[in-house]
Amino acid sequence: MAAFFFQLELPVINDSIVATIPTHRLYINKLFAEGRILSYSVSANRSMVWCVINAEEEQEALEMVLSFPLYPHFTDVICHPLLFHNTLPTAMPGISLN
Repeated sequence: MAAFFFQLELPVINDSIVATIPTHRLYINKLFAEGRILSYSVSANRSMVWCVINAEEEQEALEMVLSFPLYPHFTDVICHPLLFHNTLPTAMPGISLN
């Protein structure tokens, strides 16, 4: 699998975007659970989204972005194929004997 970094631009937040966010978040969480999305970030001013997608090829990654519920609102979509994507390992919670 390869990794693809996407930069997604949003217009000023409006009622239509706000109404789509819950569905979008559910879909993003599903892709995380499947290991298809490796990271997902939103800028503080809500104008940019950045995500790293795990896919066999760029076309497959782009099709995933095209299926995002917020896709119709994106004003710009830029894809950067990555050589690699490193993240800190997720710590396992401590074991409780209670």
